[in-house]
Amino acid sequence: MVTAALDQRVKYLAVNYSALCDVTGYLHNGAGGWPHLFSGNNMANNNKPDQLLTCQYYDVVNFAKNITVPGFYSWGYNDNTTPPTSVYAAVNSIKAPKTIVVTPISGHWRFPESNQQSLTWIRSRFIP
Repeated sequence: MVTAALDQRVKYLAVNYSALCDVTGYLHNGAGGWPHLFSGNNMANNNKPDQLLTCQYYDVVNFAKNITVPGFYSWGYNDNTTPPTSVYAAVNSIKAPKTIVVTPISGHWRFPESNQQSLTWIRSRFIP
């Protein structure tokens, strides 16, 4: 997502289980994205002004609003690695056309059907 936001050569993107989204979500009583810098024991080590500022430079939420190309986004609703709330925080800020596939029973793994949807979407962009 970051590359699509920064590089105009990118024409489409497909994202499955986006990491680094809303990494400070824990500071606002939500689930933060991987790598969970502010969860549990990590809070005491990382909740410092300089580290909070640094997080802004790579949090996908801050890049997503600049995505202008069509995208396919997929994640699991029971994912503890990249929690759905963190992914929604990024995807909801994208104004470009988007296809969203959420698998309610999936954690941080892919079902064959989800993989097929992603591949079909990608192929439809490149193979007429």
